[in-house]
Formats: sequence, C-alpha cells, structure tokens
Amino acid sequence: MSKKCSVCGESIGGLLAGMPEPSCEMVKKGKTLGVYQEGMCAACLSKAIYHEENPRDKSHTDGKQLLERALPLVFCTPSPVPDTMQDLGLVTGYCILGTGPLSTLFSTVTDTFGMKSNVYLEKTRLAEKDALDKMKIEALKLGADAIYAVRVNLAEATSGHGMLMVSVSGAAVRTTSPLPEIQQVIHILERYSA
Repeated sequence: MSKKCSVCGESIGGLLAGMPEPSCEMVKKGKTLGVYQEGMCAACLSKAIYHEENPRDKSHTDGKQLLERALPLVFCTPSPVPDTMQDLGLVTGYCILGTGPLSTLFSTVTDTFGMKSNVYLEKTRLAEKDALDKMKIEALKLGADAIYAVRVNLAEATSGHGMLMVSVSGAAVRTTSPLPEIQQVIHILERYSA
C-alpha cells in the first residue's frame, strides 16, 4: 500500500501512478528553510521551497486568498446611493460564457416538455457571479466597500450561437465603517496599483 502526502493527500510512489518522493537534497533544503513536513510529496515540498525563497510570489498568493475571502463581503444592492455615503463612481463587470452543444441539446429536450432548463440556469448563475466578482474588484480598486444601484443584464451575445453575456453595473460607495478584511484588500490593491 502506498503512502499519502501529508499536504495534498495524493499517493506517493508506486510504479505507474502517484506523486514522486522528494530527493534527499530536497528534504534537506526543506528542513533548512523550515518548510518540510514528514511525508510530503516532491511536488508539495517543491512548491513550499519555492514560496519560501520567493516571498513576493507568496504575498501575491496571500493577497489572492484575501481577495477571495473579501469579495462575498462587498455589499451589493439595487437601492440608490444614500446621501450620507461617498459615491466613488461607476463600476462594471462582464462575463461572456459559451453554452456548448450539449447545453443546447438538453435545453431542446426540456423545452419540448415545457420544463425549466437547469443547464442554462446554472450557466447563467455562473456568469452572473463572475461578472459581479469582476465589478466588486473594480470597486475595491477605487477604495469602495459597497456597490449601490446595481443593475444586472443578461443577453445572448452571438445571435443564436450559444454565447451568453452578463453585464453588471453599479455605483462604488465608501461606507463609514468598512470591514477589516475589506480594508486590508483595499490597502493591498492600492499598493499594487501605485
């Protein structure tokens, strides 16, 4: 029975499958840098060594994780901007998504029987989330922690060729008390854009 990597959980070793075991030199370097964990595969150890030796890339990864945690915290509403808040301007987001021939086939079947098309619904939701996330990133770049007057539009982008376009727009707003997670991401984005 093969061992499992203590980081990724993949099998280590084996003749035909599994992650390679780290070399003695790699283990020694990992221990010297303080990143080696007993039972790591070569891929995980190599990644840990790389991030330890390249802290700029590590901070980029950390920043991306912070952004992923902060995006759901950005408040979005179709309500107009309150007079007490600072309007920072218009922000937009777009996503164009291909539906593919299988989606068309499944939707034809559901349309024939008068049922809703979950395939298109799932793809539309995915495109909407992506467009909203892109708009939230634009708002964060402006120093905003909320978006008011949000409008979502769905259109077919290619006249019957199965491409959906979701566009969103809204007013980026700085509230009086943004969450610490959002403030941290705004600070990081300001540092990278300078």
